[in-house]
Amino acid sequence: MVVCGLPLIPMIIEIAGCKDISFSAVAADGDCLPVNSIIGALEGVSHQILTLERTILNFVQKLSGIATDTKKFVDLISPHNVGLLDTRKTTPGFRMLEKYACAKGGSFNHRIGLFDRILIKDNHLASQSIENSSELALYLTRVNAENPGVLIELEIDHPEQLMPAIESGVDAVLLDNFEPDQVKQAVQLNQNRIILEASGRINLDNIENYARQKPHFISTGAPVHRSKWIDIGLDWKFE
Repeated sequence: MVVCGLPLIPMIIEIAGCKDISFSAVAADGDCLPVNSIIGALEGVSHQILTLERTILNFVQKLSGIATDTKKFVDLISPHNVGLLDTRKTTPGFRMLEKYACAKGGSFNHRIGLFDRILIKDNHLASQSIENSSELALYLTRVNAENPGVLIELEIDHPEQLMPAIESGVDAVLLDNFEPDQVKQAVQLNQNRIILEASGRINLDNIENYARQKPHFISTGAPVHRSKWIDIGLDWKFE
């Protein structure tokens, strides 16, 4: 497992008002541990430990599951010099924690919301009645001019949309639901002029095939919404 969530434990202790409990970590977030490893110790009065037990385990099990699954993806694509990105497909209210867990598993964090960078998706284009390459190029040029200094990424679902994006000066293009051979063609056409991100229907079974095509990044929400909680227990020792 990749352990994650340990810095939350002192916060949970404080919020619960359990002043007679102390926590000492043996591992650190991001450590890859074998089965039956000890990750830390709670010391104090028994009834306060029992009060905290389930809340602490829930957080650490969930976040460690995400970090562990993320590492599985990263291990498959890192030999190809391709980075993994997380997505906004997160549990409401838990986005920062889940993105933190992805980072501890070795991925890079994508945008947090609709405020820290611009990602123009198919629905945005449809809302502007953009139907061809020339209209797309004009729209992207305008967005660039109106948002200086802001990273702009365009989601495309057709290969013919790539060149207008490159020529308009956007920073990145998301290749949505492209097959691996289409990703390869896009990489060759791009000639490393802008960042290319492959995304859509990517899982552990096919991600290495996408990585072989050499996009700069591959994004997937699977480590968050498909991960399983790690089995972590609290065992007692009386002294």
